[in-house]
Amino acid sequence: MLTRIHRDNSKTLIQHFLRTSGNAGQGRELTLGEILLDHHVSTVGMLSGTSMVLKLVKARTWHEHVKVFWKRSRTHTEYTGAQLLRSIGIGAPEVYEMGISFPIPRNALYIGYYLMENLTESGLLSLSDIQKDLNDQQVSLLTDQIRITLQTLKQHSVLYSDLHLDNIFCHPETMELKFIDTGAKRYKRRKVFEKKHRKAIRNLLNSLESSSLKGTELDLYCQSINK
Repeated sequence: MLTRIHRDNSKTLIQHFLRTSGNAGQGRELTLGEILLDHHVSTVGMLSGTSMVLKLVKARTWHEHVKVFWKRSRTHTEYTGAQLLRSIGIGAPEVYEMGISFPIPRNALYIGYYLMENLTESGLLSLSDIQKDLNDQQVSLLTDQIRITLQTLKQHSVLYSDLHLDNIFCHPETMELKFIDTGAKRYKRRKVFEKKHRKAIRNLLNSLESSSLKGTELDLYCQSINK
């Protein structure tokens, strides 16, 4: 049984998928409602009639469709990455269900989908959106949270490569953090991990460069561990 995803306004079929988690194999109808983001790597919107977020992962090359069968596609890595982060005590969205493109139609736009919790409904907002409004105390708490996160990642040799302000969600009052678009992976070879981990920190530093957080405790801390 296949899962069919439609557009809310036109009922146009987007694509068929095979549900691989969350009652795997059971097909159903899903409707993409309000679109929150649509760019070259994914389409993200609300699952119509619910508070859940539906993310459709786009195929950048045909080769990405092949990776689906080895469970190495970006859909798989983001789904398992969120589970991995939560297993070591790092905040990540709850992911309820995942599916892969099947059968693969010619010129298929998407390689898979997953349903996840709506972070904004819980009061969490992207750091890129709220960074200008943070006071010194909040920045200090934020620095502590990210310091603990980076230490935990290093302790467990878990790489979270896509580390930048857009992918860090923060609750302005509690300073709770959750990381999205994880694609996290555990490395057995320590030297390989440390090289990639430093690159991830440089990504974060680059995103801080053009933000109001440049020169803050967070920026200085990331610079200190990137030496």
